[in-house]
Amino acid sequence: MSSGWLSFRELDERAGRPKGEAFRAFRRLESGWREGEDYRLLRSDVAEVASELIALREQERIYRSSVTVVLLSPTRSAELMSLLSGVADHPAEAAQSQQ
Repeated sequence: MSSGWLSFRELDERAGRPKGEAFRAFRRLESGWREGEDYRLLRSDVAEVASELIALREQERIYRSSVTVVLLSPTRSAELMSLLSGVADHPAEAAQSQQ
């Protein structure tokens, strides 16, 4: 399992935000990120990740209803946490708000 990588549930909880906030922040940031390097996509229909998903569920690191799980690298988790806490804005969002 990826050490230091965080799920949306963990990010929501650490930021003190309701369910879904980390996912929405991820959607705003992900366009410049690379799967496998910045985030991992764990699909429940892929046999190779089934045991990892079971472990994440048992450790209560992911939402019970999650079918597809995204884990963020430590670097990207920190970036997303900054956005969730209001410490930093994403450059694309800042540019849009100035228009």
